[in-house]
Amino acid sequence: MAQNSAYLLALKFSMGLLVAAWISFWILKPTKTWKKAWHSAEDLANDTFMRDSGLNVVVFCFPVVGFAILSFIYVHSSEKEKIRNKTSLTTHFRVAFSKPVILKSPIGVVSLGELSGAMLFVAFLVWTYYSNVSSDFKKLAPYAPLKLSRQQLKVMHMGVRVGSLSEICLAVLLFPILRGMSLFRVFGIEFEAAVRYHTWIANALALFCTLHGIIIMSIWGQKKRLLAEVTSWQKIGRVNVAGAISLITIIIIWISSLPVIRRKYFRTFYITHHLYIVFISFFLLHAGDKHFYLVLSGVLLFALDKILRLIQSRRETCIVSAHVLPCRAVELILPKDPGMKYSPMSTIFLKIPSISRFEWHPFSITSSCYKNEEHLSVLIKSQGQWTSELYSKISSIKDEEFGQLKSLSTVGVDGPYGPEHLLHHRYYNLVLIAGGSGITPFMSILNEISSKDSTTNWHPTNIVLIYCVKQVQDISMLTPILPILCQPTAEITNFRLKIFVTQEQGSTITAFEVLNKPPQVIKMLPSTTKRSVGITQEGLIWRAIIVALAFVIFLISMVLLSDIFVHQVHGKPSRKSNPSWINDLLLFAAFVIAMSCSAVASITFAQRKLRNDRRAMEIPKKFIEEPMGTTDKKSGFLFEPEIYLGKRPNLSDVLSDLTNKIRDESIGVFVCGPESMKVSVASFCKNHTKISCKNGLSRSVHFHSSYFSRQE
Repeated sequence: MAQNSAYLLALKFSMGLLVAAWISFWILKPTKTWKKAWHSAEDLANDTFMRDSGLNVVVFCFPVVGFAILSFIYVHSSEKEKIRNKTSLTTHFRVAFSKPVILKSPIGVVSLGELSGAMLFVAFLVWTYYSNVSSDFKKLAPYAPLKLSRQQLKVMHMGVRVGSLSEICLAVLLFPILRGMSLFRVFGIEFEAAVRYHTWIANALALFCTLHGIIIMSIWGQKKRLLAEVTSWQKIGRVNVAGAISLITIIIIWISSLPVIRRKYFRTFYITHHLYIVFISFFLLHAGDKHFYLVLSGVLLFALDKILRLIQSRRETCIVSAHVLPCRAVELILPKDPGMKYSPMSTIFLKIPSISRFEWHPFSITSSCYKNEEHLSVLIKSQGQWTSELYSKISSIKDEEFGQLKSLSTVGVDGPYGPEHLLHHRYYNLVLIAGGSGITPFMSILNEISSKDSTTNWHPTNIVLIYCVKQVQDISMLTPILPILCQPTAEITNFRLKIFVTQEQGSTITAFEVLNKPPQVIKMLPSTTKRSVGITQEGLIWRAIIVALAFVIFLISMVLLSDIFVHQVHGKPSRKSNPSWINDLLLFAAFVIAMSCSAVASITFAQRKLRNDRRAMEIPKKFIEEPMGTTDKKSGFLFEPEIYLGKRPNLSDVLSDLTNKIRDESIGVFVCGPESMKVSVASFCKNHTKISCKNGLSRSVHFHSSYFSRQE
């Protein structure tokens, strides 16, 4: 155990060293010292087999790729060790940085960690822009083709350097959405939160690209050369027409990503978002290979992530059964490999070809891999176009319609994806506040706690679940966790459920009837079906090997292609004798070679694994015949729910009652729901970081916002 801990510590140190090196390169890059040293380093590299292209790949790509490889190894090793240290310094930092500091803002609740990261990123952008512009102003050279004045030259340089800021944004834009990589899993960031950061960076990227285009084109317009310059394809330097195409593409992507369009026309958003391929390709042609090396690591990892996910998701599985709830929601039961483990609050992406052959939608897993070894479940509420179509098709199915059942039961699965570090494991006192579909991530937490087979020794002393819904019918969303309320377990001893129906008056008895009403069970497969392929995932070590393989092949391909196709002058490559776009095409060719080899290796491994593991898991009959989430009504509730009609929760009263019963000094407050709910809870926790109790002691209150995927 001690040896493995030392091994994990060494991995952490190595990963920290690589991140520090990569950040240092970016900080030093705008300085005169770096530029002078870098030109000398490129000259020395051109005397070797590496060439300047190989040097750029190693310096700017290897730190990130190396971190990705080590993160796979680290997560694999830490999973084997199964250590959850609630008092570690890292955990304390995560708790401290989760404190809300900005409540009402256009981007929602902002934590201390998010604000700190945003401020550091903005400071870096300001530093880079100032350093580059001040350096340009000191050596203004006349631009003969347009005969620009000194003032116009300054504006031109300012516009060019705004474009370099978009380059920085693109360098980090794709990191947050690397689902299959372990980058954010190591940092303990939920995928949905990472998508939020991706959105922030994408908005900044669109802004800088637009400003860059407007400033440059305004100068061309003053010289009446706008059309000629925009459509020009230069032999040496930046390709202007490629820049114009990139600008148009990013504007289209940004407009289609606006919330009002994304929620109403999700398929339009989904299709136009794939224009990122056009944007990145023409960005390469516009900026040139020297600048593209700076963003290459993110593009390389994103392409690998896509390839690995596509290969995994091609192995379709089935929906074993579906449970239709009165609140226009369905619970889908999917088979899985008993050996596959995932953490609570994990996300899975589903594609049902009979609804859409291309759309993938994320949902929180509601089951626990320790409590339900052979299946997992997701709870989907009818809210958008895709989910409404799914609910309509399943709820209208009759038992004899096996043809429709067969087509609808086939499903593609991508995931699960979840954080490695779970903050709720730090607390023995949990307050879970959910609204609407926000209840789904907390179901996995409760199922994990109630599992006797969980590998963690953590079991909270007190749990308070506050669930807010608009109508009484929505209470039926709690059906999957009714066994926890009705069946006594040693793991959950003090559990309180408070249900608030905010927009409807009525009888509490009616609410209990809704809660007790069993779901409609749809057998998605005929009884003759006994076997199906369960959900599996490729190993983390295999993913690390694929990433390393892709990087090595790309580096070798880039060096060889440059040596073959770039003209040599006195034994050294001469860029002046080659069109700029030749180097861009060579980089693109090396990238295609690396991705193709990685795809072939991944497909070969997947097919070999499938041949060696032909035993498809049996679907237990209970998954088909027995409705899940139903209870014996005669036994009643072990933990009697408190139902309030026409009221909203008073968090102050809840926490005050809780503090008088607890011994541990800290309370973890987790909220998942609409933004208005998060703002309300965050505001309370910010103003009540300490709660006094009757014995004169105080309890610290820690706020955590749990993100969940909006089911478009």
